[in-house]
Amino acid sequence: MIDFWIVFTLLSLIWGSFLNVVAYRLINEKSIVAPRSFCPHCKTTIAWYDNIPVVSWLLLGAKCRHCKKGISALYPFIELLTVFSFVLLYYFEPTFFPAYALFFSALIVTIRTDLEYMLISRMVTLALLPVAWLLSYFQLLPITLTQSLIGSLLGFFSLFFIAQTFYFLTKKHGIGEGDFDLLALIGAFTGAKGVFFTLLIGSWIGSIISIAYIIIAGKNVQAKIPFGPFLALGTMSYVLWHNSIEQAVMYFAL
Repeated sequence: MIDFWIVFTLLSLIWGSFLNVVAYRLINEKSIVAPRSFCPHCKTTIAWYDNIPVVSWLLLGAKCRHCKKGISALYPFIELLTVFSFVLLYYFEPTFFPAYALFFSALIVTIRTDLEYMLISRMVTLALLPVAWLLSYFQLLPITLTQSLIGSLLGFFSLFFIAQTFYFLTKKHGIGEGDFDLLALIGAFTGAKGVFFTLLIGSWIGSIISIAYIIIAGKNVQAKIPFGPFLALGTMSYVLWHNSIEQAVMYFAL
């Protein structure tokens, strides 16, 4: 059993490295198949020994071997997040692991692109809606097709109406369109209940991190904080610990 988890962890690390590539190339409109991995600064092809997940980043001191420019800490972060989330996912949801692994992969790519570029690719949101509906239809997700369809519609329009209300009151755009698409995907994989708890948990996580950031950076900070990563982390938490989360909310509600 120990051998299985070692192999599983290593494969998850490799998959996390691939998700970094997918995130970068989708946003920059490049092929995810070719060419081989290259430095985003000097475009030099990265040798295999400089492309070992997490390890190479540490050994190189977070710098490219050739141009010496910095390599974002998002690379090891995404790789470790993939391992952590996939291990928990396989442990808590082995029955639906294949479908949820695809879902988590899309969420992890979203986290990476939204943190780095403040953008969310529709190739990992709207493009996956039909996939989620098919998975629910064939009972590869713990929700029905009807629940998946309702969830995707509720996810999109709930944020859409919140954003429109915010703009009407402030004349400012507070939520990006990519977040509508993301919550539609979340609803397609988790249903209406998942949308509700994602918004609840995501808002809670976002509030804590935003307040901490403002305290650390200063009161006059003007930096924009993307909402997508909080939604992604919220729904990942819900998928992994939905029973405990629902019980906790019911307990405090009563």
